[in-house]
Formats: sequence, C-alpha cells, structure tokens
Amino acid sequence: MISPKLLVLLQGFSKNERKNFYKFIQSPFHNENHNLVRLFEIIDQELQGKGWEINNNKQLKKERVWQKIKNIRPYQDVQMRRMSSDLTRKIYSFLAYNQFKKEPIEELIHLLPTINTPKLNKHFIGVTRQVDLIQKKSKLKNASFHFSKYKIEYQKHLNLEKNSSNFLNFQNLEQADYHLDSYYFLNKLKNYCDFLAYKNIRVKRPAIHITPHFLKDLKESPYIKEPCIKTYFYIALMLLSPDEESYFHKAKLLLEKKYVFFTQTELRNIYIYLKNYCISTKINNGKSEYFYELFNISKILLEKKINIINGIIERQDYKNIITVGLHIKEFDWTEQFIQNYTKHLPKESQDNDLNYNLAKVYFHKQEYEKVIEQLREVEYKNLSYSLGGKLMLLKTYYELKEHKPLFSLLDSYSIYLRRNKLISNKLKQQYLNILRFTRKLASLAPYDQAGLQKVKIQIDSCKALAAKKWLLEKVAEME
Repeated sequence: MISPKLLVLLQGFSKNERKNFYKFIQSPFHNENHNLVRLFEIIDQELQGKGWEINNNKQLKKERVWQKIKNIRPYQDVQMRRMSSDLTRKIYSFLAYNQFKKEPIEELIHLLPTINTPKLNKHFIGVTRQVDLIQKKSKLKNASFHFSKYKIEYQKHLNLEKNSSNFLNFQNLEQADYHLDSYYFLNKLKNYCDFLAYKNIRVKRPAIHITPHFLKDLKESPYIKEPCIKTYFYIALMLLSPDEESYFHKAKLLLEKKYVFFTQTELRNIYIYLKNYCISTKINNGKSEYFYELFNISKILLEKKINIINGIIERQDYKNIITVGLHIKEFDWTEQFIQNYTKHLPKESQDNDLNYNLAKVYFHKQEYEKVIEQLREVEYKNLSYSLGGKLMLLKTYYELKEHKPLFSLLDSYSIYLRRNKLISNKLKQQYLNILRFTRKLASLAPYDQAGLQKVKIQIDSCKALAAKKWLLEKVAEME
C-alpha cells in the first residue's frame, strides 16, 4: 500500500475539501509536479468509491499506482515513497493556507511589515485602517486579540520612526507594550489554571513557573480591568481557595456578562472549570445545592450554543444535562430539552436516545404506564441502554405491583446477565444483586417486619449493588 499517513490525511477530507485541494494542487503557483496531481487523482477516485475501506484496497498497492502514473517504467520504490511524501507536504500546505484564510485580519497583519516603507506609506495607512476596522467590528478581547493588537501598534510605531525623525508621540509603542503584556498575563493565567486543575486530579503535573506575588501584583495592575484576564484571575483564585465560594460566583457572573469576548472553544474550556468545581469540590462533598448551579450552567451553555459544535452536542454532555435536570426535579424542562436537542446527536442513534431518555423522565414523574409504552420503542443495541432499560422496566413493574411481569423479567434478566460475555464480572454482580433484593422485597408479606429488617441489613451491607438508593427507599416505604 502507498503511505498510510497520506491516506489518513485524505480520508479525513470531505468531498468538497478534496475538490478544493484538487484545484490547489493543479495551480502552478502551488505545485509544478504533475505526478502529484496524478497520484491524488488515483487516490481520490478510490475514496469516492470505497471511503474508509480504502486501507485494504488492492488498487492502491504501490506497484499498481506506479504503473498508472509512470506507464511502462520499472517500479522504483524510493521515488514512489518520495511522491507520497511530497503529496503529503502539499496537503499540509493546503491545510495551513485554509487555516490562514479563516482569519482575514491575519493576512493583513502579515502584510504590514512588507509595506511598512516610506515608498509604500499610503498602502500602509490604508491597510492599517482596514485592520482597525476589522478589530472594531469584532467583539473578541481574548489573547489572540491582544497579540494582534500588539503587532499592529508596533508596526504603527515603526512607521512613525521611518517617516518622521522628530516624532514625539509614543502612544503606539505604549499600546503595543500594553497589549503584549495583556497577551502574556492572559496566557500565563490560563496555564496556571491548568496547573491548578491537574494538581487536584493527577500525581504528575506540568512545571508552570509563577513569581511569588503573581496574583497579588496582577490584581494591582492595570491589566486586571481586562474582562478576559479578570475571568481567569477569578478561576485561579477559585481553584486555589475552593472553600471561598465568592470566586466561583464572580467568575460565573463575569462570564454571563462578557461571554462575547471569548471564542466558543474558550468558553467551553472555562465552563469546564466551573462545572468541575460544582461536582468535585461541592456536590461530592455533600453540598447538593450546587446541582442547581450545575443546572443553570447547562442552561447558559445551551442558550448561547456554547456546547453545540457544528450542530452536534457531545453525548456525555447530553446525558449529564438530563441527569442533573431529573435530580433537581426539573421534569418539564428536561423533557423539553430531550425533544429539542436529541436532533443534535448522531443521526443513527437519535430515535433510540429520544425514546430511552423520555422513558427516564416519565419514570421520575411516576408516570409508569408511559414508561412501559416508551421502552417498547427502545432498541437495546448497546450495553448501556440494555442494562438501564431493563432495570427501568423492572423498577416500573415493582412500582405498579405488577408481580407476574416482574418475576418473569427477573428470570429473563438474570439469564441475560449470566450469559452475556461482554459484561464484566464486577458489573454483572452489581445487577444480579439488584435482582436478588428486588425479588426478596416483592416476595415479602406486608406484615413480615422481621424479614424486612433482615433484607434492609443485607442491602445496607452489600457493596456491589447498583440502585442501592432506590432499594432502600422501597424498604422505607414498607416499614
């Protein structure tokens, strides 16, 4: 086969991206080697027909590809490999070019040093006007903004030096210096926040060097008025002093007001700090009111479309939002979320995700007949839904006191668990214990308090047990 590295690159391209690369490589300005054009044509033809199966394609064996390009010339492995390597480098150039073109201001900023000469001064003034206008229209005030601003202001200062020997205005140099420091402090804070986060969860941590009075000096500096810097400043203090809750609330409030200053990616990363603070520092230590903070953060992320990337919401994010919504009994909101946002999951699983998660909402609302109806629509293609769906149905039959279907399900579920080789023994035992205790509770006579207390002690002492909380709630109802 020809270079796997080359194939992996092109397999990641959409049809439109391959079409644009074909135009790119045909241009004499970017490529003068026609053999590379022919090599791409051969690979592209196979990609159109085979897609991801291309790795086993006999048509892409090096010798066959060589014959298609060189006709009757004897196969030369060194040259074939060089061709693949050259085409790979052209793809790198294409990707870099596309990335560069995504930011129109970057092209103009890179142009400034070239036209910053006395002869081209009119061009320089015209381009700096364009750059200033683009920056005024943009709401971003992040690290990239400050670094761009530094480069622009510094070129303006150099322009003054070149065109006037007696200039007295150092405003551009001062502005350049201010934005360079802002860029430094913002990135330093981001790195420091990462360091503090890793410190809490990993033995090995990055070696980030901070001066002894870094945060104190920053607080007293003019840079703290920059909203992006102030946000990371509060995040750092939150991570340093988790018991002081005001830092969390200050960071959250500032983000709500100044979110337009950040990119979508930056916002997602910052909100991860806030979500982790809610979960690891507060909820896991018994402060259940932070479930409401977590819920409000989820609503903000959805309203501002921060956690929807290219129309897709991450499955784990989707599941977590439902879990939190149900925990704080926001049933109607959670049901509406499922109806509105399941379409942002991968298409092949949307129907199943919708049906399964609606069943969860109905179970928490104690609308048990709807649970049964909804679960009938679920296809148990993955292990998570299979285990969770059967357990939900089992709980539903128990709540409805439908003993005949309950005991039938207990039997079939037990057989399913014992025969399934994909489930680990540890997880299998947790579910088998649920079945065992559910059967005991359903079989107890209402007046058998001694038997009930015996089961309660067994449940309490059992460590390998999923749904322990639900079982103890059922015990409490019978006491």
